[in-house]
Amino acid sequence: MAAGPVRSLDQMVELVRSRKTPVRVVIAACAEANAVLAGLEAARQGLAEPVFVGDVDRMRGLPELAKEDFHAFECLHEPDDKTALAVSLDLLRDGRARFLMKGSVKTDVLLRAVLGRKQGGTGLLSHIGLFPHPREERLLIVTDAGVNIAPSLTRKIDIINNAVGVAAKLGMNPPKVAVLSATEKVSYNDMTSSKDADILAKLCRMGMFGDAVVGGPFALDIAVSVDKARAKGVDHPVAGRADVLCAPNIVTGNVLYKAVTSLMDLPMAGIVVGAGYPLVVPSRGDSDQSKFYALALAAFLAGM
Repeated sequence: MAAGPVRSLDQMVELVRSRKTPVRVVIAACAEANAVLAGLEAARQGLAEPVFVGDVDRMRGLPELAKEDFHAFECLHEPDDKTALAVSLDLLRDGRARFLMKGSVKTDVLLRAVLGRKQGGTGLLSHIGLFPHPREERLLIVTDAGVNIAPSLTRKIDIINNAVGVAAKLGMNPPKVAVLSATEKVSYNDMTSSKDADILAKLCRMGMFGDAVVGGPFALDIAVSVDKARAKGVDHPVAGRADVLCAPNIVTGNVLYKAVTSLMDLPMAGIVVGAGYPLVVPSRGDSDQSKFYALALAAFLAGM
């Protein structure tokens, strides 16, 4: 865990750089220029040491990589993407790499393969996005914006546990989780998100989430603004102080994720957790800056 709360993405990067030995990241199915360039940049920045697995001959021949030198890095030639993915997972199993970044293999194929070879974690893969609070000097987590479409109550427990684990390592102690809905009013019949949030808050009071504080249902403004929470008469340790925003479904999570990155133009470090090692599965719409921070977050978590 961090000695104190990590308050910015750049502070997180510096913490990773300060380590004596960079962790190794395996680039699975490496004949994909953006992933390879991200891995090489991670090496230049002292964040991680890439291992390239896949069609190495094709990788070296990509126009975007014509000037790159791969002699300093381990390259394992496996022309078939599925075989390359299997070899990449073997490296993680054997401790020869600490996290994985997706290359040319499709995301659904990657996640199915990871699920079939799970070595730890909560039992559920989920996406977390880490981004700077727009008005305060601290970080926020949003989950799940990219993996679980319409999570059941049981899956939401795992999603929260995944996010709480990341939050604690970032020094958010105790992690404060706001389970989002459209309103703070509980409606068991008309709004499933408010019902689930109410149950999750009760489970928290029963000790389900350890030291984490889970509250809800909260509308977004109540979760992130002390003034809005006070104006609406909501008095709760999480109200206005949330570290983790737990979305009711992938649509809400994805809209929030892209509102942050597209409308507010803020960077977002998005990774998949729950496998026992971080997975960097970048979106084509992610900026180069967000891809860099995603690698940094994965390296930060993998090195702990």
